Amino acid sequence: MNENYFMGLDGFVWFVGVVENRNDPAKLGRVQVRCLGYHTETLEDLASEDLPWAHVMMPTTDTSMQGLGTSPSFLVEGTWVVGFFRDTNEKQQPIIMGSLPGYPASTAADNVKATKATNKYTVDGLEITETTLTEEKPQKGFQDPNGKYPASKISHSNHSINESDVSRLARGEDAETHKLLEERRAGKITGVVTAVKPDLTGTSTQLTSEETRGSFDEPEPRGVEDTGTSTGQYPFNHVYESESGHVSEIDDTPGGERLLRQHKSGTFEEITNDGRTLKVKGKNYEMVIGDSNIFIQGNVNMTTYGNKREFVSGDYVLEVGGNFTRRIGANEQVKIGAVTGGNLEEVILGSHGYNISGAVKGSIGTDDSLQSRDFDLNVGGNFGTNVGADHFITSGGNMTLTSGKTLAAIALENIGLTSIEKMSITSGTAMSVKSATTINIKSEAVGTMVFAGSGSTINLSGSGSTITTTQEVTANTITLTGHVHSQTVDSAGDIQVNTSAPVA
Repeated sequence: MNENYFMGLDGFVWFVGVVENRNDPAKLGRVQVRCLGYHTETLEDLASEDLPWAHVMMPTTDTSMQGLGTSPSFLVEGTWVVGFFRDTNEKQQPIIMGSLPGYPASTAADNVKATKATNKYTVDGLEITETTLTEEKPQKGFQDPNGKYPASKISHSNHSINESDVSRLARGEDAETHKLLEERRAGKITGVVTAVKPDLTGTSTQLTSEETRGSFDEPEPRGVEDTGTSTGQYPFNHVYESESGHVSEIDDTPGGERLLRQHKSGTFEEITNDGRTLKVKGKNYEMVIGDSNIFIQGNVNMTTYGNKREFVSGDYVLEVGGNFTRRIGANEQVKIGAVTGGNLEEVILGSHGYNISGAVKGSIGTDDSLQSRDFDLNVGGNFGTNVGADHFITSGGNMTLTSGKTLAAIALENIGLTSIEKMSITSGTAMSVKSATTINIKSEAVGTMVFAGSGSTINLSGSGSTITTTQEVTANTITLTGHVHSQTVDSAGDIQVNTSAPVA
């Protein structure tokens, strides 16, 4: 009976080693590892590029198939790892089970030095020696051959040697010295002003004074002014920190639970027990291919120190359950029907007050085609206008003033009524024309004044009242009472004496 042999029958041989290369040509996430005891540290005997390629064991939460799960390529050069050999005899098929954090005491740069080349030659009998520095090369194995990790200082985190390899963000108060958290605290935005209602003194019964402007601040990073022991406690804060400085935190500190996702540029989203903070360093784009529904149970403050544009290709419906106020610092321009023409329709179930400090210019019923339109205004109560200077009303057609009761035209100086053609003044009952001094009724052509009513009377009751005519006066009956016949000079130039009217 032949013995069946397969991998696993020959025991378990494990190792501890250092990753010296991760640029897997097959892009499988493999790394080249120098294993303690199995490989020499002398690079002349075993160069980094000759080390066996080790597969990285992934957890059961990753399928490691067809791009599914997490990529296994984050073991940087200089990482200490632990693993085993699938082939216990040849030891050319290592498997890495995990990495080993520690306290690095020196930097990888200490292992990389520039090599020297010496060249001797003779010129005019004089011996000359030249020493040149060639490319930098690692001096021994079990180190990062690139001289990068461990570094004397990681630029994005301030992490240095002689401290735990665990991220400072996961080590309680040590997080306060992490560069990303320092920058978040230093860059916290405060005093963001909020909108205020306008002062409408004289036109409003509610907005009669300037409202005090409010403001708000960006929440404290981690929800507290200082980490202390209220959040980020070790070992409850689970941190992922990438080479360039991207950070993810799942903080299970009792009472200080948080979620953080931060880009190296400073853009981050943090969720604490009090809510969520999203801060974008740069431009922000949000695309929704479908409907978007937002529910906010509390108040909303929106402040921008730049411009804001809104474009709505369909309908825009705004419903306000309370008051709606606008305070505009400069101009407001509104054009309705800019695309296909449209109407402005308003219903105000109350008063309408406005105060315009400058001029008002308007055009009704005219467009590019000069088409006329009507202007109808219906006032259910009183209608008063007060003009501080001249007031002009011009009509290209007929004009009618109709009053259900009295129509009064009062001028502190003159009133002029001029008609290019006919003028008709008609009263349904009596008409009174009164002047404090002189009344002149004059027709510049041959005309007639007619009193058609039966028993019409011209009554000159004032002292010294006079009717003067240079033409004949014709009437069926003229009654002259208490009058004087004025005498002109005779043909000789002598003044004649006025005679009184005869006694009836």
